[in-house]
Amino acid sequence: MRTVFALILTLSLLVPTLGHSADAAIKGKYEVLGDIGKLKGAKQVEMMEFFNYSCGHCYKFLDTSEKLHKKFKGKLFHKKVPIYWGNQTPFPAMAYYIADQHGIESKFTRELFDTNFLMNINIFQPRVIKLLSRDHGIEKEITEGMQSPDIKRKVEEGLAKAQQYEANETPTIILNGVLKVTPSISGGTVDLMTENLEVIIADILKQ
Repeated sequence: MRTVFALILTLSLLVPTLGHSADAAIKGKYEVLGDIGKLKGAKQVEMMEFFNYSCGHCYKFLDTSEKLHKKFKGKLFHKKVPIYWGNQTPFPAMAYYIADQHGIESKFTRELFDTNFLMNINIFQPRVIKLLSRDHGIEKEITEGMQSPDIKRKVEEGLAKAQQYEANETPTIILNGVLKVTPSISGGTVDLMTENLEVIIADILKQ
């Protein structure tokens, strides 16, 4: 009898905790990295994207992410972090930060992706990046920036963050430092990931 009473008491104590967890849950598919309660009352969502210039999923997300920007205009801050691995060079990642300093990141990122996927040219070669930068009027800035300790530091910090969040797949999306979303978590495709992000972000902003 005492055992039954103890079990009932234990279950009654657990019910409020489980109920609170259910209330705090956010719709969608994701991995929880931190305190999900920190999302409550969020007025803006930071979408940190770890991407690689040779990644087909990342290339497609350039277009599908526009749907998110339109729907959550003014409430979605898209922060990109270029990463690389294996035998790849850091030059495209460095070019990202240099182009960003001169207000043409979006155009230059598109140029790099198009060159890689549509023209099948190895964009991890510095000479290729310099040729592309000439068309955008920042050849001098790219050449000088490639030697900049500040640019190199930004690239290294990006790689460190990728390791911190275990961004072993691209794109890896981190929402407000708490939720992790990837194509595989979302069902395997960028379209499914974008739909998943739409559900998650909408629910965060409702909290």
